[in-house]
Amino acid sequence: MARPRKGIRIKIHPLRLLRKSGDQLEKNMMVATIFVRDKVKKKLNRGQPTRTFQSGSIIGLDPSSPGEPPKKITAQLQNSIRTKVIRRPRAIIGLVGTNLKKGRWLEFGTSKMKPRPYLRPTLSENRRKIGRVVARGIRAL
Repeated sequence: MARPRKGIRIKIHPLRLLRKSGDQLEKNMMVATIFVRDKVKKKLNRGQPTRTFQSGSIIGLDPSSPGEPPKKITAQLQNSIRTKVIRRPRAIIGLVGTNLKKGRWLEFGTSKMKPRPYLRPTLSENRRKIGRVVARGIRAL
């Protein structure tokens, strides 16, 4: 009868593992938010003919239809798209959006204007890819 070997001892530090996986998730979330930001900017990168008046004001001659992403005139909305990752004790939150009032008006519409969504469609079109980016590298820990 063979003598059993001395057992192998495995010690897992759950807090250290959670911290490591949380760090990786935070990095992945940053990559995912940058990916979404770039896709949103690409969706907003549709120009249109414009007319400039002597006063300096510019109007678009071929505006977007309701339901389409807005067409750009000055690229102000496109340049205002930002990302942010917030780490909380039980969640890592990725934010993509704009601080311009007209961004909200275009996304959801107003009482006099139908919506021209650009954030929500981009998110739903890329949901699978975003999930893969966020989960990348977690299995290796």
